[in-house]
Amino acid sequence: MKAEVIIVGELLSRMKHKHGRIIDGKRHFWDVEKLWELSKSLPVRTIKLDSIKELDQDCWFQDSGSRPIPTIRNVAFHCQRIINANMEYPILLCSEGQLIDGGHRIAKALIDGKSEIDAVYITLPEADVVQ
Repeated sequence: MKAEVIIVGELLSRMKHKHGRIIDGKRHFWDVEKLWELSKSLPVRTIKLDSIKELDQDCWFQDSGSRPIPTIRNVAFHCQRIINANMEYPILLCSEGQLIDGGHRIAKALIDGKSEIDAVYITLPEADVVQ
């Protein structure tokens, strides 16, 4: 069991960007860079920011035991990522409409007074890691 934890930890640490969600009581993780590669040929759609349900959910600071609490330092870290967000890239949503990648771009669009954002929808493949 200990070796399995180490292997999972190594896999997760190799992912530069990851998306995770709970499915049937287990945490599933996808390597976002792999998902972007899979989505390259998919169409880009313009969607309303208000249609993104994560807009009013705690995506960055939810208490999952490993996530940071919203200290001034942690909020500032996200503010810096929002400021640096490259709006040339669309956000990535799964086919059910859940956000996979792009929270900082969404925040920047809101700050800039936008009501729409470009998005790509992808059907999630099997997770890269399940815990």
